[in-house]
Amino acid sequence: MGSSECSEVFFYPYSRSRGYLKELKVLFSRVADVVSSGDSVAVKTHMGEYGNTGHLRPPLVRRVCDLIKEAGGRPFVTDTTTLYPGRRFTATQHLATAAFNGFTEESLGAPIVIADGEEGHDGEWVGIPGRMTEGPFDKVKIAGRLLDADSMIVLSHVKGHFLAGFGGAIKNLAMGCVTKESKAAQHRAARALMDVSGCNGCAECVDVCSYGAMALVGETAERDEEACMSCNRCFFLCKQGVFTLPPQARDEFAVSVAHAAAGVAGQFHSRSAYINFVQDVTPLCDCVAASGLPVVADIGILASHDAVAIDRASLDLIAQSKPVGEFAHSSYPDILGRINDADSLDQVRVAQVLGMGTMEYELKEQSRNAG
Repeated sequence: MGSSECSEVFFYPYSRSRGYLKELKVLFSRVADVVSSGDSVAVKTHMGEYGNTGHLRPPLVRRVCDLIKEAGGRPFVTDTTTLYPGRRFTATQHLATAAFNGFTEESLGAPIVIADGEEGHDGEWVGIPGRMTEGPFDKVKIAGRLLDADSMIVLSHVKGHFLAGFGGAIKNLAMGCVTKESKAAQHRAARALMDVSGCNGCAECVDVCSYGAMALVGETAERDEEACMSCNRCFFLCKQGVFTLPPQARDEFAVSVAHAAAGVAGQFHSRSAYINFVQDVTPLCDCVAASGLPVVADIGILASHDAVAIDRASLDLIAQSKPVGEFAHSSYPDILGRINDADSLDQVRVAQVLGMGTMEYELKEQSRNAG
């Protein structure tokens, strides 16, 4: 889609009611043309880290699966393993965590598939359409089971993110649809710098590293840069201040996210649609158990064929909303970016440059009797 075009973004505001099931049917009808009879349809979502409560509720995902079936499609709900060690590091762990959070084949009415395989490496390398000359990489490894799908519906919970400022449809494509290799490539720009002058030799970073990249040499931590996958578990764990983010980490991370998303989107072209849920807008993402209290009141649901437009519209709606709770006296136009010391629009701007879509959109509020 050229950046000079204007995309449609369909919107149902929660200020009318919280009639999720009826309104999802209306919104889905606006993008249902990506599903043809007999299609295998990937329903990409985030089922939440162990202990997280802000992720999308299973009934919302179930409703979309049922609507896909009504359109003649064969849905499967999917996500990928994590780069960082935790309760979703392998497919087995991920499925167990999903079940704990209420996501099962029975509750969703569709199979659950961890698309990058047990260890997170099953996939296929593809090129990145419209790649910038100075882009961080020229290819991305898409999770293999996603490539088996005929079409894809991307369900995104809009919330904050420590590095990207916020996460929506673009971030869902970029990090959620690729293998560990391409997750690591995106995080490379934010690999923590080390100043071992403060290291006390506690070896906690060594113990937690799933990739064997950290070692204790004498009384000091040392990192194997080739083995490191940039998961930054050490950064979040270390209490001695040994690890710090590079100065341009967030800016460069946004560029990497947009490139990875463009690689994924390029495999589906006109066969993908996006539904953003602007609710439980927490400061941090669903990968964090304690992602924080909501920043704004719940806003509504958006649907579009354009990942760039729907993310821009989501951010605009948040900017137009009054912050709540501990953020009630904030007046920043990009409150999620302010909280995370990032520009939330960076990834959106780059995605537009890469030809993923346009930030120019027409917001079409759905009437009570629409559909």
